[in-house]
Amino acid sequence: MVKSDIHLLELADGIKSALDNAGFLTIKSILECSTSDISNRIGVDQYVGQIIIEEAKRVTKEMAKEPPVPDEKTFTPPEVTIKREEI
Repeated sequence: MVKSDIHLLELADGIKSALDNAGFLTIKSILECSTSDISNRIGVDQYVGQIIIEEAKRVTKEMAKEPPVPDEKTFTPPEVTIKREEI
């Protein structure tokens, strides 16, 4: 079974529900369709279909980003403070 990643989209819950009901279970499935396909299948204006595609692209791009890896030459470890007490 395919795990849905539609919840990652920053869209209204009603739109997400409509996508799910229309068989769009993954972001990939959205990106495989045209604006008119999406708008016809979920019953929204083509403008809304375009918003859905653009949001799917945005999330895909964010998911593809890798966290930065510190460069050994420029990495500065955090300072460690040792509390000294007088005897």
